[in-house]
Amino acid sequence: MSKRTCDACGKDRDVSGGKTCEKGHFICKDCVYSGVIFVSEKAHCPICKHSLR
Repeated sequence: MSKRTCDACGKDRDVSGGKTCEKGHFICKDCVYSGVIFVSEKAHCPICKHSLR
């Protein structure tokens, strides 16, 4: 698997399961699917607030 640095947590992560926003920020799957009590998928980039794809 190829790796890329997550722009949210700063760790090198596999690109599978991760998402990018329109500006090109990469968010790993651990950061995309994180939540406090319930596991919820983020719809917007935590850096620039654009939609994740």
